[in-house]
Amino acid sequence: MNTTAAINANAIRPAPWRRLATAARRIADDRSHEIPAGFATRVVAIAFARVEPTLSALFARLAWRAFGVASVLMIASVALNLGSAVEAIGGDDARLSAAVHDPVGEYLEAAQP
Repeated sequence: MNTTAAINANAIRPAPWRRLATAARRIADDRSHEIPAGFATRVVAIAFARVEPTLSALFARLAWRAFGVASVLMIASVALNLGSAVEAIGGDDARLSAAVHDPVGEYLEAAQP
């Protein structure tokens, strides 16, 4: 469609949203812009209210602490046993392959003709 034809069509017949926008501009805003009485007091009361933690919030706090303790214990146990693990893996591939059980590898070896 030609752009000049589209502009002329809009000039002849305004779009529905233009009619709505024109009608909205004609209406006066007579709403009150004052805050209700006691609003500031309610806001301050809600802000400084003491809320007792729920059971789920308490559980979440304790769960995060337990996660932290478990992470520290895991890192400590890996650090303490790292030397013996490296020594066990050492370089002897026969010992390493005997220590690792690979059922998928065994199946693939048995399936080959």
